[in-house]
Amino acid sequence: MFGRLDIYASFDEITPDNVVSELNTALVYHVQNLLQENFLYWYRRNVQPILQRSKEVRPEILYKVQENHADEIVTFKNGWFMQSPAFFVSRRKGVQNKVNKLNEYLYRSGKQQADNETVNWFHTVGKGVTYVQPNDDPDVPFLAYALDPRSAFVVYSMRPGNEPMMGVNFVVADEKAKFDVYTKDFVFHLSGVTTGKMMTTQINGDFIASASNIDSVEPNVLGYIPIIEYRYNDINMGAFESVLPLLDAINAVQSNRLEGVEQFIQSLAVAVNCQFDDDVTANDIRKAGMIVLKSVGENRADFKILSEQLDQQQTQVLVDYLYEQVLRICAMPSQTKGGRSTSDTGAAVLARDGWFQATAAARNTEDLFKKSNRQFERIIVDILRRKGLLDISLNDFDLEISREETANIQSKAQAFQTLMSAGFHPELAAKKSGVSNDPAADIRMSDAYLKMIWGDPTKVDKTEKQTDGQGEAQIVEEDSFNGENETGGAV
Repeated sequence: MFGRLDIYASFDEITPDNVVSELNTALVYHVQNLLQENFLYWYRRNVQPILQRSKEVRPEILYKVQENHADEIVTFKNGWFMQSPAFFVSRRKGVQNKVNKLNEYLYRSGKQQADNETVNWFHTVGKGVTYVQPNDDPDVPFLAYALDPRSAFVVYSMRPGNEPMMGVNFVVADEKAKFDVYTKDFVFHLSGVTTGKMMTTQINGDFIASASNIDSVEPNVLGYIPIIEYRYNDINMGAFESVLPLLDAINAVQSNRLEGVEQFIQSLAVAVNCQFDDDVTANDIRKAGMIVLKSVGENRADFKILSEQLDQQQTQVLVDYLYEQVLRICAMPSQTKGGRSTSDTGAAVLARDGWFQATAAARNTEDLFKKSNRQFERIIVDILRRKGLLDISLNDFDLEISREETANIQSKAQAFQTLMSAGFHPELAAKKSGVSNDPAADIRMSDAYLKMIWGDPTKVDKTEKQTDGQGEAQIVEEDSFNGENETGGAV
């Protein structure tokens, strides 16, 4: 399990002449991804290797304990990465109404639900796939869906930039496969065969899918590939994939612990130099929980219980260590550390317990999400323009994924005030202090209140124009403001 493969085309263009061969070549690599994705999907659903566990000694005492930390990791990552639906924010003045209308279309399209499902998929298997298509309803001009990455994938160009060459979605029924292949120019519908079954826990290395016939070809009136891949990280690994050995070890230790308790309760009895009835066999004695040992000489007979209890305290230390390593590697906050009473406060607690690491990991994923989402943005902007519903440019808006802002809010607010007092522009002060995830929108909303406290920033703007940006801000401190600074405008 080393992450999913990216699939590349061998031709610079996909045409009716080479689409079958290109698809079959891509399927060889996709099947490798599919087998691993299926394992991870069912692992999260508790179909884990511990279920195949067996014992040679006392096989009647056998536990298969599953601590499903894989689901815990994915559930946390989903909630922490996208605490509220992603939305668009304006990048410049004068386009706010257009961006608001774009967000309305986004909400109606089902993109928010598609985002949730796509994020859930790439946290589970490393990749998520979204599909977008035009819609005839003017109130809902486009629709967005999340696809199963086990049956949908994108093939990229090997040229610099690695632009998508074709998007593929296929379904399997009764060992027959139907493929929909999208390029910028064509939509191909192909048929083929498969061996084995998909979407079950029984998929193995014998699964094969291939295309043989082109059933139909139609022009791609959209002009874009509507299947878009999203990634959790650069190497396409799932959120818990890197700690699979540790998760298996936790399951094994916990299973052994319960077996240790059970074996202590069902301890074997040892009979030394004892005489039993002739009709009593060793198997009868063993079923009764005893072992018969025959001694030689004048040693006296003895009958005792073999009991050796597992050191639960040391075992718990091992379990805690394994779990702590899982949290650290997966960039998740620690619950065991947070349970201790310390004198740490504020940022020290967040750093100690791993919340900063969780946020840093989410930001890395956010960058990859936005990169993939640009293809979605190109498509919907083009759809809206063609339908005459909204004339908006890609430069007018940006995707915003809101995350927790209340941590250390007092320190952030104080930093914001200090920066404002020093003469920083409100948006710059809000950004540098961390008091807002969307400084531009928040400052616009708070414009009237900022003017009441800090003065009219338009005066500063006029002075900057007159002095080529070298204007000054006069800071006046009066008793009536309880020591708070007030900007009296530029001079």
